[in-house]
Parts: sequence; structure tokens; C-alpha cells
Amino acid sequence: MNEAIQVRIATRDDAKKIAEFNVNFAKETINKNLSLQTTKEGVHKVFSSFNNGFYLVAEVRKQIVGISMVTREWSDWSNGAYYCIQGIFVSNEEHATQIHDAIFQKAKSLAKEHDDVCGIRLYVDKDDKKTQKQYETLGMKKTPYRLFEEEF
Repeated sequence: MNEAIQVRIATRDDAKKIAEFNVNFAKETINKNLSLQTTKEGVHKVFSSFNNGFYLVAEVRKQIVGISMVTREWSDWSNGAYYCIQGIFVSNEEHATQIHDAIFQKAKSLAKEHDDVCGIRLYVDKDDKKTQKQYETLGMKKTPYRLFEEEF
């Protein structure tokens, strides 16, 4: 990629674009249709409280080409918090690996700035072998845990 990828913490001004990215991401990756209005409201709630997490955006020439939401998960076993990357969505397939890696490295760098953060975790679909392989090349290891949930 000839242009530099800039990764920054998102601001409220990015909320609409983040919501649109999320809707597209859900459709493309797991064929799930999300309500844009509900997603916009959810994105705004992230900005209303740091406890809800924060977003990272990757830009090339001031255009957003990737996003990720990062949340904090406290671990009493480690007496520290994990930065949990809730997926990375990239709109530029040609340079997806570079953009993806830049977002991951920014999250890791931010995590290391805080003494109470003990590591990074991330979510990836169990069938997304390509992304899993990419995370392994970044030094991440699969855990023996499976995620279970119940939606209300």
C-alpha cells in the first residue's frame, strides 16, 4: 500500500460511518441483517461511557478503511483487564492484511500504555480460518475456551 495507514481512536464524528461499517460487516461475515438505527444507537452508547469500550479507525487519505471496537474485560485471576477486540472490519480487500494488522498493533500499543491491562483477547468466528491464521501470525494463540451466550 503506497499511502500510509493511520490508526486513531474514533470520535463521535465517526459514529455514523462506524454504524454503517458494522451493518455491512455483519452482513458480509455472518449473513446477519442488522438494523442501522439500532446499530447507530449502540455506537452512540459506546461514546457515552468509556466503560462500554472505544473504537479504533484506520484511515488512508482521511477515508476510513477499517474499524474495530475494543472493550475491557476484568480478570480477577490476573488482577488486570484484557482489551477485547470485538472484530476488525476492513473495507479495502486489496490491503486488508495491512489495515487489519495496523489496527491490531494500535490496540496492542494502547493496551501496553496501561498498567492494569494484562493482555489482549479477540473474537473471531469459528469458521473464519483465514482470520484465525492471520491472528496466529501476529503472535496470538487459540484458547481452550468456547464462547456461549444467550440473547435477550
